[in-house]
Amino acid sequence: MKVDDCLSAALCPSCHHEIDNGHRLTKEERRAELDKAVLLTIRELAQRGLIEVKKVKP
Repeated sequence: MKVDDCLSAALCPSCHHEIDNGHRLTKEERRAELDKAVLLTIRELAQRGLIEVKKVKP
């Protein structure tokens, strides 16, 4: 199942393969690695000024 484009992760080919098709990590570990990659991608895009991150009031 595809997620929204705003939750994409920039991955090198070997990392992409390991998360999608690899057998070294458990399903939970693959999910955690993908979640981390998504957050790191969003952070990098924000630091480069390519996206704007707005604060949400609690």
